[in-house]
Amino acid sequence: MSKQVLERKIKVLHVVGSMTAGGLETLIMNLYRNMDRSKVQFDFAVQTNEKCFYDDEIIQKGGKIIPHPKPSDNLIKYKMALKETIKKYGPYDVIHSHVLFFSGVVIDIANKENIPIRIAHSHTSNNSKYNSLLRKMYKRIMRKKIINNATHLIGCSSEACEFLFGNNSLEAGITRHFPNAIDPKRFKTLKKDSNYLTNELKLPDDSLIIGHIGRFTKAKNHVLLIEVFTEYLKRNANAHLILVGDGEERKCIEQLVYENMIEENVHFLGLREDIEKILSAIDLFLFPSLYEGLGIALIEAQAAGVPCLISDTIPVEADLNIGLAQRRNLSDKNDEWVQAIDEVKKIESPSWDNRESALKDTGYDINISSKKLLKIYSGEE
Repeated sequence: MSKQVLERKIKVLHVVGSMTAGGLETLIMNLYRNMDRSKVQFDFAVQTNEKCFYDDEIIQKGGKIIPHPKPSDNLIKYKMALKETIKKYGPYDVIHSHVLFFSGVVIDIANKENIPIRIAHSHTSNNSKYNSLLRKMYKRIMRKKIINNATHLIGCSSEACEFLFGNNSLEAGITRHFPNAIDPKRFKTLKKDSNYLTNELKLPDDSLIIGHIGRFTKAKNHVLLIEVFTEYLKRNANAHLILVGDGEERKCIEQLVYENMIEENVHFLGLREDIEKILSAIDLFLFPSLYEGLGIALIEAQAAGVPCLISDTIPVEADLNIGLAQRRNLSDKNDEWVQAIDEVKKIESPSWDNRESALKDTGYDINISSKKLLKIYSGEE
């Protein structure tokens, strides 16, 4: 990168669907908060006109939210809008694309517009779409475009890397693992505080609180979550389930809760900014996802010292190996999940020193990863 670029802020255009409170969006914001903003500016090319969870914070930090048409509605208009954004708000030094296989289109345009650093970032190991012949062709074409036009290929886990960039891409050195890091400072002084939720929700003091944090999508497997909790409630009447997040599946899950007649014990908290405090108040984190790119909420739960019962589809990189995460197979019967809850909730939390050391050793310390990303942005890596 030229000396002139280094003398001014590095301008980065993140290409995302929206800046709602999901895993990849939380990662971007964790990075933005912990990066030297005298050296870098983030703008966001989004595919919505609706105001989203992180928009105000982005603007407050000097970034721009730039709406674009949805590619599925009109691909030509989207391409024209993205080119116009690059010309109007640039010059950009970096384009950082988070839109999975569609990154092929984004990175191709960035290359033609002479953006020097072009990053394709994989955040998932699946996308729930039917793998028809047409879909397979689309993925093959887009993967080729990405590999031919990107300067950097990164993913949050080995599974995420291989899903977007091809089998053995990590081993071959085509791509690199970039962990979904968190800020350890948020958890360093965190103490167990059940009252934080029992007071808010007016629950009995002896309540057992099971928590889940995640967008309401099919991937998060809220149906199994509700089924397992329904069975657990039959044996433990003082149990309560806390669901943090929002999304297109929320109404269906609310209906399922109503049909199972457990609405007094299931609490929908919506989008929250006090995640670490919520984690301090729960007794167990239940995470039965069908698939995950990584599962940043699971990293946060372990950082908070919460015992975690997770599905065996979660990438191995998400386990900090400090004894807090226990896996169950998705094909296991609900009774087996119920029994596992009683076992896992007894796990004692490791000391903060052990948790902090694990975060650093596994690459989940945001202070380390933000510096690493700034090196990529500046052309040093």
